[in-house]
Amino acid sequence: MPESLRGVVIAIAIGIAALWVAPALVLPWIAVGPLEASGISVELEGVRPALPWGAKAARVVVSRESGKIELTEVAARIGLSGMRLEARVEEGTLLLKTRGLRLRGELLRFQSVPLEALDGLALADFGLRGPADGVFRFGPAETLEATVQRGVIVLRAPLALEIPFAQVVVVAAREDTGAWRVDFADLRGPPLSGTATGRIGADGQLALRVEISQLEEPALTAFRMAEIPTGPLPYTAELGGTLARPRFVRVSAALP
Repeated sequence: MPESLRGVVIAIAIGIAALWVAPALVLPWIAVGPLEASGISVELEGVRPALPWGAKAARVVVSRESGKIELTEVAARIGLSGMRLEARVEEGTLLLKTRGLRLRGELLRFQSVPLEALDGLALADFGLRGPADGVFRFGPAETLEATVQRGVIVLRAPLALEIPFAQVVVVAAREDTGAWRVDFADLRGPPLSGTATGRIGADGQLALRVEISQLEEPALTAFRMAEIPTGPLPYTAELGGTLARPRFVRVSAALP
């Protein structure tokens, strides 16, 4: 083979190899950099290239202070329009889509992701357990639409108790202060059912107006021990504290 042609072949081979390997080198920097700048550490294992213009990882561990979440079967792909990342969290799945390469935001879709897997990563313990489905849209404005099926509310006061529920639906938006404005929250039991609107602070503090429409055991015992009215139903109340340690600051008369 002529030397000139040999050089062209070698250059082409190097170019193909670079295109194959580059995503595995570039994607971790794109995805991990902004997280580490926010105090979140990321450990990558088994990173390898994947076509077209992507990378896969056998395991990714995201840590913040004492909490961590483990992602498996991670696959990411970048293009001119942004990045797409898919991963598993235990029995659930995550899909992250961004605009551009600087994580300027679009959406995070989660399906059957157990909330308990996020312990320690959230800014506060919201006292909910169960598989969650929904969409978190981020960027200049942040909104959340989520449903938790067949879960529990974990109380720590006035007594340690887990209250099961059939479904929780939440529609909320983050405010400039970091608090969440709850436009709609619906809890369906038994044993406890009701709706709520208001705010959840960045530290997990509640400022909600709730309407209680169903109250049975074991929630009934928790209400009595906290000296919260148990009827007649339905009635409205102002709820403070946190979900794990709720505090009814004012209870209104029963609704007509």
